[in-house]
Amino acid sequence: MDDEKNQKKAGETKIIAFPNLGERLIVKGLDELGNRNFKAAAQLFSQAREYEPENDEVCMGLVVSLVELEYYQESKELCIEMLNKGIGDYFQLINIYLMVLLQLGEHQEMVTTIELLFEESQIPFDKEEHFEKMLQFSKRALEDKKEEKERQNQLSEELQEDELFEGKTDNEMLLVISKLTNINIRPFIPQIEEFLQKDEGHPFFKTMLLNILIDQEYNEEVTLRKFNQSKSVIPRELKSLKETDFYKKVTGLTEEEISQDNPSLFEMVHSLIERHSFLLFPFEPGPESLPAWAAAYHALAEEYMTGEVFGRGLADLYQADEETVADILSYIKEIEEISYPII
Repeated sequence: MDDEKNQKKAGETKIIAFPNLGERLIVKGLDELGNRNFKAAAQLFSQAREYEPENDEVCMGLVVSLVELEYYQESKELCIEMLNKGIGDYFQLINIYLMVLLQLGEHQEMVTTIELLFEESQIPFDKEEHFEKMLQFSKRALEDKKEEKERQNQLSEELQEDELFEGKTDNEMLLVISKLTNINIRPFIPQIEEFLQKDEGHPFFKTMLLNILIDQEYNEEVTLRKFNQSKSVIPRELKSLKETDFYKKVTGLTEEEISQDNPSLFEMVHSLIERHSFLLFPFEPGPESLPAWAAAYHALAEEYMTGEVFGRGLADLYQADEETVADILSYIKEIEEISYPII
């Protein structure tokens, strides 16, 4: 009896391999590739490689799927492996490899590969003109990169010879910041941090500098001061301005109440929110006050357009406290006073 149970248990755990599984995966992979379901095709070809790691159809199907999915680094690595092992149609694979290098911006590798093909007479006669054009394009791209690097070095040297922000007019500040946009900002972090923490530094310029740090994925903590508040942030981790809760929520609330009945009024409201968000960034009011901010922007836009001053009706419309709306309205009028000289 026990022997029978043991035999039954053993039978339950026995794994039976499907015959010709590799071939089935290839067929399904080719079907998915033909239907442009590249993610499914890539998964199937990856599984098939476990059974037939050097099969031409499997490897070519996988590399094509990866390219279509824009997984260029993975595509490059697979191309190199296939070229080294002689897998797949050589010339077709070289074309794919060069296209991947182009997407990765690896122009030096493109030049090296194409020149080697010419040296070894590996290019069909009818394709020589195409490859020559590709070679010249890659050489020009390398020259452009070299010139851009030299230009950036020159800009960096010019900026290092002068005080970045001290004693600059608004126009001179804009010029300096525009130069910083085009170079590696890291050598100038000490001067930038000093400016960000100064009370007298204009919030508009502080946001511009912070945006450069975000664009260049600066991953160290910086502290900045605006509107009598201080905040430490890691630029790389910040949301973009239009993705902040403040911008999205206040814009959404006012759009819901205004856009259908009075598009011109909403356009003005939206302009005010956008401008002030830029000045305030990365500071955000608490979520509980956002309806009051929406009512205040609505009130200010109406005052600009009609001359009507804030009344309780707008606070009620946004289900906000009247006194809070009045305080915020006064505050954003102060922001307006400092925004116009620059924006």
